[in-house]
Amino acid sequence: MLASLSACSGNGRDRTAPAAPTTAEANTTSSTSSSSSTTTVVTSTTAARPTTTSPAASPEGHATALYEAWMRADQGAAGRVAQAEAVTALFARRWQAGDGWTFSECTGAAGSLICTWRRPGGQELLLRVRNSTGGLPITVSEARFQP
Repeated sequence: MLASLSACSGNGRDRTAPAAPTTAEANTTSSTSSSSSTTTVVTSTTAARPTTTSPAASPEGHATALYEAWMRADQGAAGRVAQAEAVTALFARRWQAGDGWTFSECTGAAGSLICTWRRPGGQELLLRVRNSTGGLPITVSEARFQP
């Protein structure tokens, strides 16, 4: 973001206001002394929304939160979105960047959603997420590697 200021003369006259930023908030503070005027323009941008869906918001969010907890080796975070059996099965294998896992898809079936990550060579990680059908809470109920 660029804001331009015109040069100020020593007498405080002939000063041009700064150009207003177009996509960020601008906070302007001024201080004045008897001999000169100083204007400071502070710009801030709004942070982009995170790409991860809040786990409470959707089954896909729970699957993504579990996968990200596995990446960080954070079993505590994993336990907040998945049943103990799913956490144990997933963490039985250590996540490694060199494995090349990439998200593939989430597909629904009878009260659950299966989210799939794939790696080169054809191996898949399947996370079964129970959706809110029947009033049950959303949770990852199964983690499975295949083949």
